[in-house]
Amino acid sequence: MTRRRDAAGTLVRGLSTVSALFEEHVVKVAVRRLVLAATPVLVLGAAGCSIHEQTQRWYPADNGANAEAGDIGLRNVQVVSDGEGTATVIATLTNRGASDDELVEVVIGEVNAELADGPVDVPVRGVADLGPDADRVDGFDVEADPGHTITVEFRFGNAPRTTVEALVRPAEGAYAEALPDAPAEEPTNEPTGEVTATPAGEPTDQPTEEPTGTETPSE
Repeated sequence: MTRRRDAAGTLVRGLSTVSALFEEHVVKVAVRRLVLAATPVLVLGAAGCSIHEQTQRWYPADNGANAEAGDIGLRNVQVVSDGEGTATVIATLTNRGASDDELVEVVIGEVNAELADGPVDVPVRGVADLGPDADRVDGFDVEADPGHTITVEFRFGNAPRTTVEALVRPAEGAYAEALPDAPAEEPTNEPTGEVTATPAGEPTDQPTEEPTGTETPSE
């Protein structure tokens, strides 16, 4: 009788073990199927984020120079030029400091660039974009040949000045409309050298010959 009870107990324990193993296998299969089903969604979601980030920028974020100016980060610094003297700076400035700062001056090569709207604010924990659709920084009479590099010096109100060796891109493709319009020529007040004719019948203010008063005797 005791042997039968031991055999029955062994059988029950064996069945319990088999049941537990079966349940564990079922759970693993279910989890694996859920992971496989969720993978395409995760991939598409990541791809969507990447596309969204890229479409927020009108220019390619590649081959730009990066540098640090204290708490100010200079990202993707590039120069677009027509090779004939006109150039513009494209960059993103980040401020990880504890106070606001501002970009007060930019030198492209040896030419002081024009900040179209004055000093550029770089808020604390914020960013400032430089470019055609943001704060324009343009230079004229700049010797910048596409395909080469040029120095760009950034001067801030608080952060130390920093010089970046930036790639010069041609004004074509994504950069076709990046350059500013040529500045208007200022009118000159120099005389033209033309002589104005005096209308007939008006006095010329010049002396006329007067009669000498000598009479000719009559015979």
